[in-house]
Amino acid sequence: MSSPAHSSPAFRHAVTPRPAGVQPRGLRSALLVLAVAAVTWSGCSTSDRGQPPVTEGNARFTVITPTLIRLEYAEDGVFEDRPSQTVGTRPARQTPYTTRVEGGERIVETGALTLRYRIGSGPFAADNLSITLTRGSAEVVARPVWGDDQPNADQLGGWLRGLDLLGSAAPMNPGVLSRRGWYLLDDTQTALLTRARPGYATRPERTGAYQDGYFFGYGLAYRAALADLRTLSGAAPLLPRKAFGVWFSRYWPYSDPEWRGVLAEFRENEVPLDTISLDTEWKEVPEGSDCTLVNMFSGAPPGSPCSWNGWDWNTDLYPDPEGFMAWAHTEGLEVGLNVHPSINSDDPALATFGAIGNELRSDIGCTVILGDPDSRCLIFDLSDADQLDAYFELHQPVAASGVDFWWLDWCCSNTSVNVPGLTGDTWLNEAYAEQHRGMGSRWPAFSRIGSAKGPWGARPDAGEGLVGRGAFAEHRATLHFTGDTCSTWELMAFAAEFTAAEGAAVGLPYVSHDIGSFHGPRAPGEGCAITPFTPLLPDDMYVRWVQLGTFQPILRLHSQHGRRLPWEYTGEAAVIATDFLRLRERLVPYLYTLGRVAHDTGLPLARALYLQWPEHDEAYLAGSHFTLGDGLFVATVAAPGASATVEFWLPPGEWYDFFTGEAVTGGTTITRDVTLAEYPVYARAGTIVPTQPDLPTSSAGPQDDLTLTIWAGADGTFSLYEDAGTGFDYEGGRHRFTPVSYVERDGCREVVIAAAEGRSFSGALASRSWHVRLVGVAAPTRVSVAGVELTATASAPGFAYDAASSTLTIHTGEHATRSDLRVLIGAQCN
Repeated sequence: MSSPAHSSPAFRHAVTPRPAGVQPRGLRSALLVLAVAAVTWSGCSTSDRGQPPVTEGNARFTVITPTLIRLEYAEDGVFEDRPSQTVGTRPARQTPYTTRVEGGERIVETGALTLRYRIGSGPFAADNLSITLTRGSAEVVARPVWGDDQPNADQLGGWLRGLDLLGSAAPMNPGVLSRRGWYLLDDTQTALLTRARPGYATRPERTGAYQDGYFFGYGLAYRAALADLRTLSGAAPLLPRKAFGVWFSRYWPYSDPEWRGVLAEFRENEVPLDTISLDTEWKEVPEGSDCTLVNMFSGAPPGSPCSWNGWDWNTDLYPDPEGFMAWAHTEGLEVGLNVHPSINSDDPALATFGAIGNELRSDIGCTVILGDPDSRCLIFDLSDADQLDAYFELHQPVAASGVDFWWLDWCCSNTSVNVPGLTGDTWLNEAYAEQHRGMGSRWPAFSRIGSAKGPWGARPDAGEGLVGRGAFAEHRATLHFTGDTCSTWELMAFAAEFTAAEGAAVGLPYVSHDIGSFHGPRAPGEGCAITPFTPLLPDDMYVRWVQLGTFQPILRLHSQHGRRLPWEYTGEAAVIATDFLRLRERLVPYLYTLGRVAHDTGLPLARALYLQWPEHDEAYLAGSHFTLGDGLFVATVAAPGASATVEFWLPPGEWYDFFTGEAVTGGTTITRDVTLAEYPVYARAGTIVPTQPDLPTSSAGPQDDLTLTIWAGADGTFSLYEDAGTGFDYEGGRHRFTPVSYVERDGCREVVIAAAEGRSFSGALASRSWHVRLVGVAAPTRVSVAGVELTATASAPGFAYDAASSTLTIHTGEHATRSDLRVLIGAQCN
């Protein structure tokens, strides 16, 4: 992997056209959102599939996996089999267990847990229910406490609705992981999902005590806990392939011609671009709106339009919306539109609501934002089925233009979901994900997560917002937009920590920060809310944001009228940012495969160190340092200066500097001075990372020319995932895995690129060219590909050796994807 500080390979200007058949079909009736309940219900059955539950009087215990048990107590003897918002579908009971009565206790044993409940002792409490598990070599006896006040001083990771207006770290809400080795997810109050309108039901009134929860008992097997959460709540979606490339958006009144000019600048500067998001100014400006104050606050040019909740295109900026969308798609761009869940009382669309319009309430805060003294901002109760239908009907005319996804910016009004136990964000996010599916779009909801109330979300000191347990289900429908942050070094470090923390706490693999931050740096002594408009960030801050974003699940450049594009900076900052954005694009095959791993296993892309090294205390103190997948370690640099000092614990094993190839032994704390052009990323020996060439935009489907970089010193495997990159054929098995293995033995190194496994799909390749890069090896005496000995040459087939980085590059030439390909290095290879 060449250093981003060096010149990149030739930038390819051929743009892959948007594949036929993936153009959004336009939104169906908003009644489709009610199919959320039907979809989540589809796996539910009240029959005893596999192992039946254990019923002991008014208590019922359901073994779901060896490390996950449902605990239910019903004083009235009526147990609940309907899915909840958290669970979505009751998972099949396939885990064997044993049960017996002994010494007045009901005992249930799985391969990992021993549950003891004192018979006839009433609701579950610390003195009548215990669960024994193993944490490392120690035995742990868990005595769960029910309710919102569960002690969890040892929580690992956490979640927040968003990071709006934060300039530094904030306390996070707990998730399923705890260093004590277990967690009780109390689902007692969470609303239930139904097949009938409105799609939910509150928990029924009970004549006596009722408890419903899920005990996760994983010890140090934190990955098992995330797999259990996936089993319980559902799988994360697989994003479109282009979502893993480079995004750009800006709170700015771009017009159609200006967007075309922006893309031309990307192409001219050889910076890749895959996705654009149009912020709120795409909307028609209500007549009578006064934008003066908004423009002064945000730094927009005088006279710029400002709009908040319009439901039609601003034809002054976009005179031909369909033409604009067609152009963007032809250029290979995915397009998302920002929406705020409210409507102006003067909006013509309101007339289509009929009597429902009279049920909408006005909101003073949102009205102030409109800047229109003659109208009101009306808000919805989205738990009302008719209002929910009316709300989504607003999207249909705009969606017909060819929108790929909606960016739900539910931040600044009191639109609500007023149902006990129904988490508002989760309810609406699942509805948006279902709307996207109805459009033929694989995009999930793009939104904040998990809080029932409050403009900025649920925080431990908020006193509300944790009604329901929706955050534990957000991974199945949401790409987390973390909101409007301040650009501070402290917030940058927290953003890196937060991504890994949320993946660990609630299994959310996709977290998207405003790279560069929304606001500029705050003035000394001032808070984020009054940050002065700053077009440019300091060079060092801008570069470090882009470097961090390169190794995040999502890289989305965004700001409040600020500048976040490399060519808007000068000198070294522009060069470095450009090179890292190119690196990001090259990593798309690796990131897309990690997205499939998240879908299949529940593992996030950015991983807290304790997920791999749970027995090392240092892993729990890593803060903003994480791994991207299992084999790449990233130490976040969040400090000013042309050179910054960063201290980090590098986990045990043999590692290589990702950029230079320098070998480093882990298991120790490293203090390193990092120049602006450098970033501390290390690849573990045996790691295999697939990359694509420098491209102006990634193709939706597979790339026919890939590089496999392998860091020597240990055997390794990787299974490259590919599908059409859009649509849902992959759910029916139309996808392929290409297993890659690397083995070292005396005098021989062997790389096997196995035949692709799986079914064909639109865009599947019959052949491709491979480039195998081995880092940390001596000059070879012999290289062969598919039994043919190669010579030293830069062309394919052939090989080249770079002594400075101890890197061997082998060009295989074109080979069939459905056949094995063996690459042998060394005189002793047979």
